[in-house]
Amino acid sequence: MGVSVAEYLGQRTDIDSYTIEPAEAGAMCPFMNSYCSKLQQGYEPVCSVRKRTGEMWITCKNRLCATLKSVELHPHQIGMLTKIADAVYDPHHVASSDILVKREEPLKASSKANYNADYVMVRKGDTKKLVMEMQGGGETSGTGAITKQVLKWRNTPNRSNRILREDVAKAGTIETNAWRRQQEQFIVKGNVAQMSGGAIVFVVGAPLYDYLRSKLDWGQFKELRYHTWSLAIIGISEDKQNIPNEGPVPLKVDEDRILFTNYSYFLQALTNQGYPTPGAFTGNFLSLDGSVEVVN
Repeated sequence: MGVSVAEYLGQRTDIDSYTIEPAEAGAMCPFMNSYCSKLQQGYEPVCSVRKRTGEMWITCKNRLCATLKSVELHPHQIGMLTKIADAVYDPHHVASSDILVKREEPLKASSKANYNADYVMVRKGDTKKLVMEMQGGGETSGTGAITKQVLKWRNTPNRSNRILREDVAKAGTIETNAWRRQQEQFIVKGNVAQMSGGAIVFVVGAPLYDYLRSKLDWGQFKELRYHTWSLAIIGISEDKQNIPNEGPVPLKVDEDRILFTNYSYFLQALTNQGYPTPGAFTGNFLSLDGSVEVVN
């Protein structure tokens, strides 16, 4: 438990060479060509928090790579999509002009329902077509405590970035909920991609990648990066190559958090969890009349 505000309306809080100012309604999102969705909903514009381990946990759906298709792509989106394309297409360093994307593309899930792919990506002249899902992070526990800390900073006359980034002990990240919400999307959209002759790419923040790895036996997955893969999980982490500077925390594709494998292997691993536990069906049982009976 315990997090601190890492980014406030696209401004990193962990340096003091500038002073972050409170945002007002109508402010633009630093990561897409539209207004800040959190401010529009009446929330403080916290883009991400930092865990006590130092890792970022993205708390805004638009921070990693927004999917809103009614506006032009923002330079941040172009940069992130280029990094992902460099990772999934071989050879690396793909020309931006060769990468084509659709946003919020409908995928037929059943006769009565559609899902939307965050992105569909293709490269000119390449046969591999990609359905891409973005899940940088998710919700936090103790969100009210985080908001309280931000309001304390906002209402302090001599406010400073130090106050904004103070540890909020009662708050934490909830990787479990983020993955639970994503599983149905992952399964359905991955299957649609397979049936349509494509592959699925799941782009996640580093903490969520680590959570998945801790829950599944990663060693069972064949590494197929330079072969015929149908599933890629791409971890995104903070880029610490340069000295921290004013603006957002730079992100990168984390080469230590990448898996290219077969979609069916991963799907089987998701459903084939648990061990036989016959003892659960023997022992003392409580009868509904209040007595205890032993079942052998």
